[in-house]
Amino acid sequence: MTAEVIKAFSTSSESGARGGRPLLSNCEMEVVQLVAQGFHNKEIGTKLFISEQTVKNHLHNIFDKVGVSDRLELALYAIHHRLTDKPNGTLALTPIPPRARK
Repeated sequence: MTAEVIKAFSTSSESGARGGRPLLSNCEMEVVQLVAQGFHNKEIGTKLFISEQTVKNHLHNIFDKVGVSDRLELALYAIHHRLTDKPNGTLALTPIPPRARK
């Protein structure tokens, strides 16, 4: 199962879909980062000043956009695509292509 998820992620990053536009909105990116850090919906809502239901709506949209079915897969996606915070605190909005294998 995990191997299938990783394979799907590597395939999707190579396809270059969406013509250079970000796949996720800035708000969705913030939600992804907080999920990857282990926060619950209520905590995410509090941090972003949105309702818990809005967090759930964002997660539903994010799951559809990136093709995952749960929070664990979303966290793996975020790590694989380096969607976590950069050291200077800015968002990494564009996925970095996977490294070439040696």
